[in-house]
Amino acid sequence: MRTWLACLTALVAPAWAQTMLVDGKFGDWPREAACVVDPSGDSTGELDATLLKGVLAGNTVHVCLEIAETRNIQAGAQTDPDLMLRIEPDGLPALEMACRGRVIRRMDNGQAVRWDAVRFAGAPTFAAERFEMRFDLSVLGTVGPEGVRLSLSGCDELSEVVVLREAAREELPAPAAIEPEGKPSLRLASLNTWRTGLLAPAQAPQLTRLLKATEADVYLLQEEYNSSAAQLMSIFNTMRPLPGGASWQVHKRGDTAVVSRFPLIVLPNYDTSYSAAAIQTGQGPVVVASVHPKCCGYIGSTEDQQRITQAGLAARLIEEIRAGQHNGQAGLSEAPVIIGGDWNLVGSRGPLDRLTDPQLADMAELGLVRTGAADTATWREPGGLGFAPGRLDLVVYDRQRLKALKAEIWDTSLMSEETLARLGLRGNDSDGSDHFLLVAEFAFKAGS
Repeated sequence: MRTWLACLTALVAPAWAQTMLVDGKFGDWPREAACVVDPSGDSTGELDATLLKGVLAGNTVHVCLEIAETRNIQAGAQTDPDLMLRIEPDGLPALEMACRGRVIRRMDNGQAVRWDAVRFAGAPTFAAERFEMRFDLSVLGTVGPEGVRLSLSGCDELSEVVVLREAAREELPAPAAIEPEGKPSLRLASLNTWRTGLLAPAQAPQLTRLLKATEADVYLLQEEYNSSAAQLMSIFNTMRPLPGGASWQVHKRGDTAVVSRFPLIVLPNYDTSYSAAAIQTGQGPVVVASVHPKCCGYIGSTEDQQRITQAGLAARLIEEIRAGQHNGQAGLSEAPVIIGGDWNLVGSRGPLDRLTDPQLADMAELGLVRTGAADTATWREPGGLGFAPGRLDLVVYDRQRLKALKAEIWDTSLMSEETLARLGLRGNDSDGSDHFLLVAEFAFKAGS
């Protein structure tokens, strides 16, 4: 398997110190990153590596892997032979990550390493041809002066290793200030409550503290399998009583729900993968949908095809609303639209494409970041093994009629003690679910 160098080897520390956000976008990668390329068509498995690139900042290794065809690296029709990424830090035990095996192991003793132990982040979660990953090796010790060597084995390999020398250390961005007071036109929160967590005695206190702290106007919930709309209404009325004895409004369909402090109008459902309603705000109606399509699978699988179909049904509703078919007394054809929830986007990116421009006009993905971690993970396996952390939860919005003011992924383990105290939260409250809470704020654009 012949390889050749196509970019600079980092034998001299590059002059680079910016934060690299693990988000599946690559504009923040330094040009001087060390890399080795490999010809396509030489793999014995589905994952055919064409480039391996890396950056070392302190004890943190950033890896970029490119493959010949659009695939999911964590799942697929063929799991064996697997593609293995080996990380060999100077003076420390080597690690090997099995892509389809979904595990990191120490090479000295074969022990599995938890994803969170190495602060792993990876993106995108959907199928692509280029992926980025982060590994913090501090749990093993301090990387020696010879840096880190990266290599591949299994279904594809390189004849040369990628050699990383330490770059200028990057600084993580500080978490953004979270200030529920003085909220703008519309604040929205979205949370997968993990198996009807709002009725589970062990989870409910954590989840209700989280939901209350956001002071959101509208909540999008998923995985509330066994609760009723009446139960959710009671929970919110107790958690956040409204002035004048008003009640929270709830529309629930399947395991998803829209909860609003404003009056709402229930909108049609073409299957049970989403709940949709028109929220009657003081500045006019807003169409919102809480989505939770089929989980699991990989690009081209039956699960992926079902997700694409379900996204098409949600898009059909929005297109009908914009065409005036569901106006009723509310005049919804010009209403801005927000769609959020647990998208289970682990196959193709087809569902996201169907619900964003150009397939669904004016709709754009909202950038959401775990600021203190510099990644976009919204889900992690509580046991720390199995599937790697990734982005399953998204929000898309009508960029022609709404201005996004702030968007955050709340991870209470990253919040300061001062912030936790101010919001009435505890450091482990995010452990009430396997998903993180999303918070987004929007203002109405003039004329909308």
